[in-house]
Amino acid sequence: MASETGDGGGSGKTLRRYGPIALILVIMIIVGVVIATGGGDDDDDVEGTGTSDTTEASSSGGGDGTEINPDIALTYQAAEAAGILDTVEWGDTCDTDTGRLMMPVNNAYPCVAPYDEAAGNGGATTQGVTEDEITIALYKAQPDPLQQLLVEDAGADTDPDAVNQTAQDYLAMFADIGETYGRELNVVVVEATGLAADATAAAADAQKVIDLKPFAAIGGPGQTDVYWETLVEAEILCVGACSIAAPAPDVERVSPYLWPTGPNPDQADVHLLELMGKQLVGQPAEYAGDTALQTETRVFGWVQAERKVDEFKERNDRFEETFADEYGGEIAKRSTYIFDAAKGPEIATNVIAQMKEAGVTTIIMSTDPLVPKNITEEATKQNYFPEWIIGPSVLADTTIFGRTFDQQQWSHAFGLGLTLARQDNQLGDSWQSYEWYYGQEPPVNSHAVIYPGPNRLLLGIHLAGPNLTPETFRDGMFGYPPEEQGKTYAHDSWGNSLWPQTDYNSADDTTAIYWDPDATGEDEAGNEGSGMLLYVKGGERYLPGGWPDSLPWFDDPDAVGIYTELPAGDEVPDYPPWPGSPAAG
Repeated sequence: MASETGDGGGSGKTLRRYGPIALILVIMIIVGVVIATGGGDDDDDVEGTGTSDTTEASSSGGGDGTEINPDIALTYQAAEAAGILDTVEWGDTCDTDTGRLMMPVNNAYPCVAPYDEAAGNGGATTQGVTEDEITIALYKAQPDPLQQLLVEDAGADTDPDAVNQTAQDYLAMFADIGETYGRELNVVVVEATGLAADATAAAADAQKVIDLKPFAAIGGPGQTDVYWETLVEAEILCVGACSIAAPAPDVERVSPYLWPTGPNPDQADVHLLELMGKQLVGQPAEYAGDTALQTETRVFGWVQAERKVDEFKERNDRFEETFADEYGGEIAKRSTYIFDAAKGPEIATNVIAQMKEAGVTTIIMSTDPLVPKNITEEATKQNYFPEWIIGPSVLADTTIFGRTFDQQQWSHAFGLGLTLARQDNQLGDSWQSYEWYYGQEPPVNSHAVIYPGPNRLLLGIHLAGPNLTPETFRDGMFGYPPEEQGKTYAHDSWGNSLWPQTDYNSADDTTAIYWDPDATGEDEAGNEGSGMLLYVKGGERYLPGGWPDSLPWFDDPDAVGIYTELPAGDEVPDYPPWPGSPAAG
């Protein structure tokens, strides 16, 4: 089975190629160092760039209807659906073959009808917006020295100035490529006064942002909800890493102000339900490590990490009800623990004892990336070899952590992959777009973590049209035109076009993964070794309702560990540098 594919053979690939994204995200989510928006200097005001002549827009009905919403930008796709495509001059930077801007990424910003400068932009349309500028607060984390050392040991670039400058570079790039309707960005760096788990400091930092009266904020502390809750209460948009895995009801409750990155927990559960319901319920546990279990009908158990007792109780109740009603499935035993890496052995003893007592053949893992080491080792000590289902987790679905788990156990692990099929770091949108626009590689190898916030914020501004408000930002995002799917990039949509609940999160699709203990290659930090997470069918991704009835688990000749060139269908267009960009000269 393949652990790599493409033409990048050989050894000695560096972290510059395979950036330690997993490690950085772990520190962001579990430990609390928010590198993605950290850094900066003592100068608060940093001016952004101006506008371009086209970018994205939307119509009502999810971007594919014929009813035009006059309050937001008109996208190429909405005009085409309404039969008025020929009435608009789309400009030289619009690729009329795709209806998207000439940017070398898949699913670039949609083209929008050019801004009429004579008509004006409505001036001060909402807080933080004037005729001339849009004020954005950029959160600068306060790094914990020990935690920062962990990240640096993993190979991540953590220089605060470089990280912060990269974030501002992306903001400037998207403000130039996308339409800002005659307004420039006024980016104000807000320095944290405490670590990411410090709720008191988070509340004080949120007040600093409120005092600036910005339109939106990017980033925030990763270990407390106080920051984003305070901002949205003050009606400030919070985009990107403002919150970590906020449940769908919470996001909808504060709409239209919170715009997280990635699927929310409820959406991940929809995928897991479909995967298990179609492929596993009522079938023998054929992938268990114990031959005696392989002939038994599956009995499901669930191991779940929490930050507080009963954190996911309502969500879990919904899951189990749906699992029973729609698929005839049952969770025989659920074992939860409060995440504390120091108590890993104690947690593991309790978890495995509960699973064995309940006769579980198949354990679903929704965990942190550290304690599973103890859990799998304890299972081997107790001579217990079940199937392991990789469920919605915090980076337990990575090679770098999978190698730390007991390999006798993890060689029977398969399930849901929330991450994209891995690829050479230079192939990703964050690298490609930066090099294309600036004529050089990104300053830090954590660029893929930094990229989503600026991208998402400027996309919403681009789609909102001249009358920029939180409501037109929302309506523009909800009208975002349908995307193509790939293996190395996610399908994004917002609104009511796909999910039963109103959707404010990105990344609608997921993939299938399994662990191959014999595959060799580099982990997410560039370390060569044995044992890799493989992406089934090359990382093919599935939207809700699209999961197949079977997959070639543990026996897939097309499984991929790392792409060293983009797979067929994922290639990006080759465009010249953006007019007026640094790369254009």
